[in-house]
Amino acid sequence: MKVEVLIASCCTPLEIRQKVVSVLEGMKGEVPDLAWSVMDVTEEPELAVKYRVPITPAIFIDGKLEFIGYPKQAALQAKIRENHHQH
Repeated sequence: MKVEVLIASCCTPLEIRQKVVSVLEGMKGEVPDLAWSVMDVTEEPELAVKYRVPITPAIFIDGKLEFIGYPKQAALQAKIRENHHQH
């Protein structure tokens, strides 16, 4: 399972990035095939075009846009579990 987190360093507070990553790290034991990447559209503007995201953070799970903005921790965990059980 691949989770891609699009952020904009100019607009996405560091604490939000850290929260998302800590949730993902915490799920690693439960979802062993969980892999993630954090991509910065400020440094790579073509990402915003490629992923067609209006605002950041935006979270994709297995290529599908699941969240725009920072989700509640429980919602992110539930979505990862849901996608994990579908495989």
